[in-house]
Amino acid sequence: MNFKIYKTDLINKIMIFQLAWILFYGLVYSYYPSIAVFTYIPDILNIILIICSFERTKYGIKIRYLGIALFVGYAFLSILWGDMNMYFIVASFRRYVTAMIIYFVSTEYITEKYLNKGINLFLFALGIDVFATGYQNLVLKLHPDFCNGIFGTYGYNNAMQGMFCSIISAIAMVYYIDKKWSKFKMIYALGTSCVICAFSEIKAFYILIITLFVIVFLFRCNNSKLRKKISSFIIIGVLLLYIAYKILEMVFPENLATFFDLSHYMLYEKYGAHGGAGRLNSIQYIYNDVFKKNIFETLIGQGLGSVENEFVYTIGKLFVSFGVIGVMLLLGWVLYLFFKCMKKAKESSENLIEVVILVMIVISSFLWNSLFTQMTYIIFWLLGINNINLSVMQAKGNGDQL
Repeated sequence: MNFKIYKTDLINKIMIFQLAWILFYGLVYSYYPSIAVFTYIPDILNIILIICSFERTKYGIKIRYLGIALFVGYAFLSILWGDMNMYFIVASFRRYVTAMIIYFVSTEYITEKYLNKGINLFLFALGIDVFATGYQNLVLKLHPDFCNGIFGTYGYNNAMQGMFCSIISAIAMVYYIDKKWSKFKMIYALGTSCVICAFSEIKAFYILIITLFVIVFLFRCNNSKLRKKISSFIIIGVLLLYIAYKILEMVFPENLATFFDLSHYMLYEKYGAHGGAGRLNSIQYIYNDVFKKNIFETLIGQGLGSVENEFVYTIGKLFVSFGVIGVMLLLGWVLYLFFKCMKKAKESSENLIEVVILVMIVISSFLWNSLFTQMTYIIFWLLGINNINLSVMQAKGNGDQL
């Protein structure tokens, strides 16, 4: 029998499978550690994705890919002045290459059909997540840091939990205001996210989500009907945040002080050799205590290797490894995408979602270990959706058959 397989469908199915794997692997691994042998399945699928999409590279490197390619190239070059710890070199570089591959393939091939499939998968996972997180907290009596729901109980995975809930909440905001989602669907997405982060004691989520809402409001407040819709969203959001706050009050009351004391929050967690690298002062700590105010080292960092392991948050890991040059390369690419998407954000829900996610990446790099987890797959998959209509036209024009 002759089967005609369309390349676009195949590539999108592979990416959806990767997303499902990332969402549910942690929970399954918590109960069946023997599946650790399958950890690298998404990486094997990355190789298949590159093979399938190889022909798209023949038109040359586009600016939107050049930025992230320069950062990944610089990360690879920094091995030369690192400590040559191969375990950390491979583990970290794997994340950067994964981000580049997923972003490239998503931008070139994602279609509206598979975007909706991916988001529906997120919503399904969110429903399981709220029950799993509640069970871990209320029944198993685990410490909130280990109540990671679908992301498992085997380690500190608040970063994945927080990023996942923030991403779903951002999508819910935009799609509800743009009349693509019903009020019930929006309440489900935002409400479950608030409850999950309360059980997991992820306080930063509530600060982040308010910030993201302000961004959405700025892009959608020029219409009276939209203003009414946004007003109803604010009322619902305040109610959900209040419920989440009351849950936090029961789950971990002693940590609520950080909501009302910024200086307390800055030094809330003190990582690093001398206990000085908190959430908002990692750069200052690294410059003073690690680089010893050496300008050359501050510019290039200490290279890809084990040094990043001393720091918990993304900004600390990036700055200590790649210095000012590496951080600016990554930030420059993020800013390029931000302004590119911002031009179309008023007409396109997907471009606005990407604007919000780009802001989220920058903020969360100070709050969590956001880019050094498997959440990389979901983040960079969504960064490709601004090109969704173009990729559909390309698929139709090229035939994209295997």
